[in-house]
Amino acid sequence: MKKLIFTFAMTMLATHLPAPTAILTVTALAGGNLQIVASIGPQVRAYGCVLHSTKDFASWTAISTNTFPGNGMVTNIVQTTNSMSFYKVEV
Repeated sequence: MKKLIFTFAMTMLATHLPAPTAILTVTALAGGNLQIVASIGPQVRAYGCVLHSTKDFASWTAISTNTFPGNGMVTNIVQTTNSMSFYKVEV
């Protein structure tokens, strides 16, 4: 009985840990492209993330899915259009 309780407690702890905060850095590149870097720090590994874009803050579209490597940084190159776009990352 003690083993079952311990297993349940460990499962609850592992599934309720908050996701780390991601920071987006956007850099303009030649040809109208953007380099978007999502960073969560090198101490956090194996988190997946989805980069989203929107033009109206009501409808978000997933444009890239990644897993953070050991350095905690994911880089995406995004082709821009003439309209204004906003980006967010979901960890």
